Amino acid sequence: MLSVEPSRAHDLKIASVDAGKIFSHWDYTIRFEDKMKSLRNNLESKDRERSAVIKQLIQKQRSLSAKYEKSLRKISGEQKLQMNETYKNLGREIKALQRDRLDYIKRENIRLREISQSTSQSILTSINEAVQVFAKQHNYDMVIESKGETTANLPFFLHLEGAVDITDSIIMQLNQSHQPNSNQ
Repeated sequence: MLSVEPSRAHDLKIASVDAGKIFSHWDYTIRFEDKMKSLRNNLESKDRERSAVIKQLIQKQRSLSAKYEKSLRKISGEQKLQMNETYKNLGREIKALQRDRLDYIKRENIRLREISQSTSQSILTSINEAVQVFAKQHNYDMVIESKGETTANLPFFLHLEGAVDITDSIIMQLNQSHQPNSNQ
């Protein structure tokens, strides 16, 4: 009968890493988050500009309506038709601008989400590769993500005696290496 001796945790060289801390301290991710914030702010600014144009047209339409009501008895039938046509044209323009604004916002939000997802995936890949290289260079048998949580929001490891936290070393290594390519 063959017997295989089970591996024992105390025989393994184990390290831990906090991927969240890497995300918040790696220069590349900091610059990326700043860029995404700038892109979101730019989108909000353009939305405010478009909304302001629409509000001006709505106000113009309301003024025209008030002018129409006020001068109803004093203007000719032809002038009434002309004012009515102008009112309808403003309404069509307002609706078209509102549709364009909503389509633009939707399209830009999709684009920003795609940039974020793509870059986040690239960042996670770079972190994973850096951890693997570091672990091999320093002969770690296992590297555990220390902030991972279960479905009950408990960390996977409540106690891990003897594990070395290599997070700062990974951050330093990533900050010194080339940055991942992104589709921005």
